[in-house]
Amino acid sequence: MSLSLEAPARTGHPRRDHIREGGPGGRSLRIAIVVPYDVDREGGVKRHAVHLARTLRGGGDEVTLVGPSSGGQPGPGVRGFGGVVNVPANGAANYLGLFTSPLAVRRFFRAAAFDVVHVHEPLVPMLPHYALWFSPRAAHVCTFHMYTEDEPAAWRAVRTTLGRLLLPRFERGIAVSRPAAAYAAATWRGPLSVIPNGVPTGTFRPPEDGEEDGSGRPLRVLFVGNWRDPRKGLPYLLEAHSRLRAKGLAVEVDVVGEGPSPVPEQPGVSFHGAIASEAALAERYRHCDLFVAPATGQESFGIVLLEAMASGRPVVCSDIAGYREVADREGARLVPPGDAEALAGAIAALAGQPERRRRMGAANRRRAEAYDWASLVSRVRDEYVAAVAARAGAAPTALARSIAAG
Repeated sequence: MSLSLEAPARTGHPRRDHIREGGPGGRSLRIAIVVPYDVDREGGVKRHAVHLARTLRGGGDEVTLVGPSSGGQPGPGVRGFGGVVNVPANGAANYLGLFTSPLAVRRFFRAAAFDVVHVHEPLVPMLPHYALWFSPRAAHVCTFHMYTEDEPAAWRAVRTTLGRLLLPRFERGIAVSRPAAAYAAATWRGPLSVIPNGVPTGTFRPPEDGEEDGSGRPLRVLFVGNWRDPRKGLPYLLEAHSRLRAKGLAVEVDVVGEGPSPVPEQPGVSFHGAIASEAALAERYRHCDLFVAPATGQESFGIVLLEAMASGRPVVCSDIAGYREVADREGARLVPPGDAEALAGAIAALAGQPERRRRMGAANRRRAEAYDWASLVSRVRDEYVAAVAARAGAAPTALARSIAAG
């Protein structure tokens, strides 16, 4: 199934025609959203970029998502480039366009004439670098997603050098969280706005009354993530599950996401692989009783937490910096990372308390509504307007006044 920027039928993003102003001559902006990771594989940065692009398009801007592609040419609104290879780093598999043809990228950007080129993870090679070099007339905005507590010295040296070479070319910078901003501060010297990841709350929504009654069956726990990555912590959840079953607690675990083959065989655990559509993923969230995210660290944010929260699900997650940005103790139980016993205890404590789980889920839904993309997109677009103004040599405040005046 090829990636497309055509929005699903139910996105929760009303059309916002008031964001059309701001491009040259008062027209809508022509925007390239560039990601360094394979657009044909699931990942947090890709998910962020897709939803941002769809929401901007829904408001009238002309948006193209640009990224490496291992699955052939993607669908409408997406421009893929080949040369994808896996580069393991930061506890994760990273499918990057290291061998993307610079000539092909150059031809594309010269023909497209974008007003704004928004680069995600600007220091990750190679497509973000090519996009920056081959769009000299565009305004440039970057978003930092990365965070790590244990940076190898070699990457620190590379990051510092790339930062000196590339980052001064950007007019504006964004970080998705305070941990990501702190990590970026080592190389970024300009203003840096913290604008979090978002979630389409119309797609990820609580079950409707009577949609499902979980009484009379085992507690259904959901894990979502690329579990071949050690930092996602799935082994700790599987160990916690074994402990709970040994104590006679009826718990089933659904694992959604890519992983190695063959899958582990464990009674009460089902592996579903990657889900083909966002609607099907949202249904998985709605039909679970408890969402568990046992990541060990290196997470700047928790998009899967947001999806579970928007779905009205209670959360058990690791007490790590990126997850503390999203979850609070009203709707989540935070446990030490890498501690299967603590994880089992948190799950057991909620297993027999359906009313408490319901209250936690309702609190999470209220909290998630502040992260709806329809609310966040104007903040991102303000960065575009400021970048265009800076590129043109105009004062952003004057440009803002002209936009407000219509």
